[in-house]
Amino acid sequence: MGEGSREESLKIEEIKAIKLFIFLFYIVFVGFDIIYYYIYPSFFYVERGLPSEGLGFYMHIIFILLVPVTIYLIKNGDPYLIKYIYLFSYLIIDLINNILIYSGTDKVYSSGNIVEIFLLLFAPIFVNKCYFWVVSISMTLKYVFFGLLFQSMNVVVPIVLIVFFSLFGYILLSRFISYVNGMVSIYEESKQKEKLAVFGQMAASIAHEIKNPLSALRGFTQLQQEKDGSKENYYPIMLNEIDRINLIVSDLLLIGKPNITTKKRTSIKGIIDYVVSIIEHQASRMSIEIQMDIEDNLPGFYCDENQIKQVFINLLKNSVESMQNGGRILVTTRFRDDKFFITVKDEGEGIPQDMIDRLGEPFFTTKRNGTGLGIMVTKKIIEEHGGKFVIKQTSKEGTIIEVVLPNSNNS
Repeated sequence: MGEGSREESLKIEEIKAIKLFIFLFYIVFVGFDIIYYYIYPSFFYVERGLPSEGLGFYMHIIFILLVPVTIYLIKNGDPYLIKYIYLFSYLIIDLINNILIYSGTDKVYSSGNIVEIFLLLFAPIFVNKCYFWVVSISMTLKYVFFGLLFQSMNVVVPIVLIVFFSLFGYILLSRFISYVNGMVSIYEESKQKEKLAVFGQMAASIAHEIKNPLSALRGFTQLQQEKDGSKENYYPIMLNEIDRINLIVSDLLLIGKPNITTKKRTSIKGIIDYVVSIIEHQASRMSIEIQMDIEDNLPGFYCDENQIKQVFINLLKNSVESMQNGGRILVTTRFRDDKFFITVKDEGEGIPQDMIDRLGEPFFTTKRNGTGLGIMVTKKIIEEHGGKFVIKQTSKEGTIIEVVLPNSNNS
């Protein structure tokens, strides 16, 4: 989901929550005053009506005037301020109303409105921690202020209730956030898998169509080079570019091929040794030293040997190509909790933080001449073996890549 559509979806959900919030707010606010000041006194034969010293019905009129403001903000695409406007409007109006009623009198402070509990319990619906804490803290401070202003201990019970409902609301908020994050993660993962599946089918079809004519083109280019006998470097350039295209096609075929693996028990140390023996010739020409720190007595590893070799060839090749000024690559292998932890640490240029999350996307690469398919293939193989691929950024000292592979016949 793009940033634009995501923002639009969040705005739509916020507007839905705001409409429900305002509807319930007026019902609770007005309903409480009707019941507390008019219906309840009828049963106990006490004076009915709002306190004459306070704002009276002006409170309700002020809140009715907020409706046009709400409509204006929704139409202008800024619904996020509305909940704060209602909260602070209530606090200010309640503050003025209570000062008018109790200030300069002998009346014992006794006030409150059930709408405050509504504000606390409804706050998690917005799935916004900032708003939740603003509601909880402002409600608590309101009663602390009234307790000090009117020298009343009657604020203790409301404060205790606010703390209780705040804890309850925080539990709800935490569950909502966890649920939303889980749903977003599942959606993004399923979308990525769907995208890769479609891409894999297209890649396989395209690669098969290109592979055969590409082989013929390379063969005829070599024949023409031998026949021509020219000392110009056109033919080597052509052959190099054909090989590069062939490499891309091979990666496309690997991405698109069905998930058929031939797994057997093998040595992870043997795989690492083999890969290093292949890469170290290229590394030595660039003044790069490859060191290995492999734990002794490692158990056998149940895997598709050729695929795992391809994984570490890709990783070490990337490390070598990132170290233009030479340096050291350290390959570490450990076995813990029935899992292999293989770490490749280089001293290259590193990867910009904002690009790490995009690695593995088709054709996205940080290298000038890269195809963007190597990491994609690598992640695909690791996931098919039930493992994890983690990139740990150390910008000043290169990049650390950790591969975690479970050692199980069921992987």
